[in-house]
Formats: sequence, structure tokens, C-alpha cells
Amino acid sequence: MNSIEIIKDELDELETKLKEFVRSDIPLATEISQYIVSSGGKRIRPTLCILTAKALFYKGKELIDLSAAIELLHTATLIHDDVVDESLVRRGKDSVQVRWSDAHGVLVGDFVYSKAFQLMAGLKEKRLIEELSNSTNKISEGEVLQLSLKAKPNFSEKEYFEVIGRKTAELFKASVVTACILSKANEKVLKSLERFSYNLGIAFQIRDDLLDYVGKEDKIGKKLGKDFEEGKITLPIVRAIELSNEEEEKFLKDNLSERNMKNFDQTLDLIINSGAIDKVKEDEDRFVRECLNELEILSPSKFKDALIGITKGLLNRNS
Repeated sequence: MNSIEIIKDELDELETKLKEFVRSDIPLATEISQYIVSSGGKRIRPTLCILTAKALFYKGKELIDLSAAIELLHTATLIHDDVVDESLVRRGKDSVQVRWSDAHGVLVGDFVYSKAFQLMAGLKEKRLIEELSNSTNKISEGEVLQLSLKAKPNFSEKEYFEVIGRKTAELFKASVVTACILSKANEKVLKSLERFSYNLGIAFQIRDDLLDYVGKEDKIGKKLGKDFEEGKITLPIVRAIELSNEEEEKFLKDNLSERNMKNFDQTLDLIINSGAIDKVKEDEDRFVRECLNELEILSPSKFKDALIGITKGLLNRNS
């Protein structure tokens, strides 16, 4: 039994909640919000939230509202990301700003954020709201940091991990930590699962970065090299620069800063031949092992097994 099947009822409730909650008196706001909410996605963050709460024996009524708030926060960041990155495709469909406009993307992203905060406001435990609010702030800061690095000729591994820590790992962490708070887990369990979820978010983003260079376009729902075309600093580039000579390093940095897709095949060959892909896989494997170690704190259950399965599945994820 996989992680989706054992919480199918909760995930069905989540989908209903999401579609109902983004309704508005303004028909266009409803149309655009439901377009993005209904466009699929892995729902990994609310899945982690639900599985964690179940693994901690939570029996209350607030889990679906909490997991829906988390998914809406994630959805809002995606809408805004696509505007900033000028993305044409999201989850295999036209992005919001392509189907409508940049202005629609910004405003509806704000609307979805506000809906997430309405859900959060209904939660009884103030600490839940604080955790999600702090995470939202860090995610926004991560966006600004990533934007500032695009114009920077020299960048470091530390800066890369700072960006993905804020942009991706932060909401993974919040999804699991809020489930711990909701379940009244003790501080030792909370800290261990906080480390688990943060490292899982890092590993998840590393795998995304890897797939941008060596994935299959029909699986990942976007063309290869999208991150490169947007001038994003990702781990394959960082590792390739570390392993390259001066001439190769200059080639990589120049083409990244110019977002030069004419030389992308040559860039990809350089990255692969440098050994960077294998190094990135080693990085990913290290974070996954750390995640599995932290999960040992949970009592045996099918929900713990599902969290282990999700973590191990990262290493084989192709979309």
C-alpha cells in the first residue's frame, strides 16, 4: 500500500476543500484559482503533513484545514514564481500569465495567499499560525535572494543552499512541524522531524535541479534547460564549475548569465563530462540518508512506512 492509498480519504477531502475554498464573488478570481489548483501537482507538502500527523496519532478535526492552507501557500508561490521567471508552462499546462497576463498572475497569487491565511486564522493553536507565517516570510526572502544572485558573476555553494533552503525546504519543514504541533508531539520528536523535513526539501530540490539537465521532457512537464534559460544557479552548475578548468568555468558562467540556449547542448555535455551529475547524485543521497535516520524516532506504523517510502522514492523520481 503506498502513501497515497492509506490517506486517500484525507486527500479527497483536501481536494474538495481546495476547490471550494478558492471560490470568490469575483468569477475571474474563481476561474483562475481553480485552474491552477485543479492542474494537478504532487500534493507532497500536504501529504507529508497528513502522514506525519497520522504517524503521531492525531485524531482531531483541523488536519484538512491545515494541509489545505499549506497547499494554498505553495500554490501562491508557484503563481508568483512563474511571473518572475516568465515561465510559459506549469504542470504541463499554460502558466497563469500565459493564459491571462502577468497582472493576473500577481493579483491571483495574492488572492490565493489571502485564502491560505483565512484558513490559518481558523486554526486554534497560535503556534501553527506563527510557524506558517514565518515560513511564508522566508520563502519570499528566498525569491528575492535568488533574483539578486542572477546578476552576480560569482556565486557559491553556500548561496545555492541558502536559496533552496528558503524557497523549497522551508515549506517542507513547516508542513511537518505544524503536524507535530497539531499532534502535540514532544520537543525531541519535533526537532528530529524538523530536521527530516528540511533535509527532505533540500533533497527534493536537488532532484528537481538534476532533472532540469538530465530528465525527460514528457515526464517533467517542461523543456530541459528551463532553469539555465532563466539564469538560475542550481547544483549541477555549481558542481560543474568546481570540476572545470578556467576556460570551461568562463564558458559556463558566460552562458548562464547571458541565458544562452544556443550553446545549451555544449553546456550539457560539459556538465555531464565533468562528473557533476554523479556528484549531485551523491549530494542527494547524503540528504536522503539523513532523512531516514531522523525518521527512526517515530513508532512503527504504516504512516511511518509511507514517509520512508516517499523519502526513498526521491532517488528514483523522474518528474
